[in-house]
Amino acid sequence: MRFLSLLALVAFGTVQTLGTAQASGNPAPLNGIWALTGVSEASGNTSRAASPSGQLVIVNGQLHGTYGCGRFQGTLEAEHNEVTVQAAPLPPRAGERCLFVVRYAFLNDLNAARQYTVSQNHLVLFSRTARLTFERVGYVTPAQK
Repeated sequence: MRFLSLLALVAFGTVQTLGTAQASGNPAPLNGIWALTGVSEASGNTSRAASPSGQLVIVNGQLHGTYGCGRFQGTLEAEHNEVTVQAAPLPPRAGERCLFVVRYAFLNDLNAARQYTVSQNHLVLFSRTARLTFERVGYVTPAQK
């Protein structure tokens, strides 16, 4: 009986901890460093032309990343496998010349994402027009307030 009581307390504490993590903008499993592995049409029939490398960093509802030499930043809110992304391109650094204008197809697909699925090593963002697939390449530890 004591074991069950202890188990209930531990479970309650875990639920509270997860609730706290989710209140900051996204579920904790989304926090991390993600490498873009594929961009495909939502129908799954055709794969888009070869994409430049891309990386997405998500920490407590904030995101930033790169696509080719272009950079972007924004916010991400996720709950119950639904997602809202608002990302905008960053201006090039001084003396930087970049042919990839991040505001076009990739950034439009990122901002159009409405659903997601996440596992330990993969993140997929879905919109009506595209599917963005990422693989985890690192973890982040959110700052404590």
